[in-house]
Amino acid sequence: MEPAPAEQRSPIAGRCLTAAVKVVALAAVVSLCLEYGFHENPARAPIPPWLARGVQLLTVLLFLAEYAFAVLTAPQRLTVVRERWLDTGILGIVGVLLIAQVSLSQLAVLRASTACIIVLQAILACRTGLGLVRISFASSKAAPRPARLILLSFAGVIFVGGLLLSLPRAVAPELRNEEGPYLAKRILNCFFTASSATCVTGLVIYDTEKDFTRFGQIVILGLIQIGGLGIMVLGSVFGTLAKRRLSLRRSLLLQDATSHQTLGQVSQMVTFIVLATFGCEAVGAAILYPMWPASIGAISERVFYSVFHAVSAFCNAGFALNRDNLIPYRFGWAVYMSIMPLIVIGGLGFPVLFDVAGRVRSWRASGAVADQGNAEGIPRLPWRRRRHRFSLHSRLVFASTAFLIFGGALLIFVFESVDWRTPAQKARAPAGASSAVMCQMSVGERAAAALFQSVTTRTAGFNTVATDVDSMSSATHFVMCILMFIGASPASTGGGAKTVSVFVMVLAVYNTLRQRQSVESLGRTIPDLVVRRASVVVLLMFALVSGITLLLCVTEQGVALQEILFETCSACGTVGLSTGLTPRLTIAGRILIMAGMYAGRVGPLTALIALAGRSVTARYDYPPEQVVIG
Repeated sequence: MEPAPAEQRSPIAGRCLTAAVKVVALAAVVSLCLEYGFHENPARAPIPPWLARGVQLLTVLLFLAEYAFAVLTAPQRLTVVRERWLDTGILGIVGVLLIAQVSLSQLAVLRASTACIIVLQAILACRTGLGLVRISFASSKAAPRPARLILLSFAGVIFVGGLLLSLPRAVAPELRNEEGPYLAKRILNCFFTASSATCVTGLVIYDTEKDFTRFGQIVILGLIQIGGLGIMVLGSVFGTLAKRRLSLRRSLLLQDATSHQTLGQVSQMVTFIVLATFGCEAVGAAILYPMWPASIGAISERVFYSVFHAVSAFCNAGFALNRDNLIPYRFGWAVYMSIMPLIVIGGLGFPVLFDVAGRVRSWRASGAVADQGNAEGIPRLPWRRRRHRFSLHSRLVFASTAFLIFGGALLIFVFESVDWRTPAQKARAPAGASSAVMCQMSVGERAAAALFQSVTTRTAGFNTVATDVDSMSSATHFVMCILMFIGASPASTGGGAKTVSVFVMVLAVYNTLRQRQSVESLGRTIPDLVVRRASVVVLLMFALVSGITLLLCVTEQGVALQEILFETCSACGTVGLSTGLTPRLTIAGRILIMAGMYAGRVGPLTALIALAGRSVTARYDYPPEQVVIG
């Protein structure tokens, strides 16, 4: 059983101190938003700088006082110090800065004071984030249904992200001075962007590069990372790194979030998630770095571009710091060597990546045992008996992913091999050698573009070619709608109905036509409960797309059904590709797309479980009776 935290073992004084820390921390967060969220110069903030500094310093001091009180009143002080490693590091940093202020000269003191303010504010942000994680853990223990916690977590992040993006400093000066109805519309657009980033979709109204400042872009980057990994997974990562043992309820909650079947491996799974995520993003950013031209700016700018696009690709978000997305870089090798692999890896799902890592570990372990056995004269075991066997889930993911990528690329290539455009469409579309229209490209370039679009259509949202109705055929749009509807694999950074769900339904149809009593695949029998769940997920996704499409047909008068269906599939599948309709949507249409992105990210089945009542097992069965089918 997990021991009670130090706050619960503390006397009344400790609880009062903890409550004071929370109140002052909230005031400090507000002061940070007022200081840095309205003007580039903090001296022009709506509150006096001395008041903001005082509240922030008081918050950090109360944090340290609460930490000291917890350590001094604990029966095992060293255990508390190890558990609260972040607070221990805070104490060490503040001590070093205080010593520097006392010992250095007057000029150095001024510099140390500035550094102290920056460090204190960074400490405040980290400590507040850790506090939110603890609140999340406490909520997970009290929550009756994990699915409802998933819904509330994503809604909370969208709300906070929308508020941060609505701050004047987060938007360009042209948008900062808007008033009246334009201000309300700007706030709605900022919440739309926050929803798109948190739901890792990529549909945008504002230009991410031109309409948002660096502060706003960093907020978008953080929302993408949080939305890609998931709120509870991030919180559990911090808890694991803080050396806290996961309770049984928390492990079950994570098992539901990561779709992992072995309860004892959840902590190991969570650690693997964070290492795999940041490792893949770091490698992708390193590959992308040489691709950016020198006109972007200094080294720091190119590093930020690399990190932003690597995170956006691995999380299948599709956000790009360019109005034309990746069209200007479609000839760059880094797009195909970095963006495409990151999309595929992020879309496979963490259980599959964990299974692949187990395969690699088994190879290394079997090689070491075999070498030792040969040295001792023991016969070497056959390779097939030593190797790690992939689970049925992983094999289904590999098969469906490969089929969708190459099958989709072939169809897109075939449909775009003929110039299908009317004279009016040719006049509106770009022309010449630099055109991004697929039917005007050479065979090799069209093949590369078809492969990239087949990969990115399944929830990533990047594009190296124009996707509007004047640049892409209706047949290609229909194929892309199917790919967007299917989406990525379960427990991945992408959305959609999921590859395994659709594949299981196809297997059910195939086995029914063969007069089989059960669904079989690759030498295994899939349980009927799994088949029913897959059917529910696909049908709910179909209902979501159909409902939003119907409502958009009502709100968006004069817009072709092709554009509406494409935009709806992109939103509900959390893809981000667009025919250009999103910026032209009405207010009602934007709200509908936001709802589609949110429902597509948390999943129709998760939403159904969260909104349904507590399940009750029936103690009786009705007599069976046949009905006519077909």
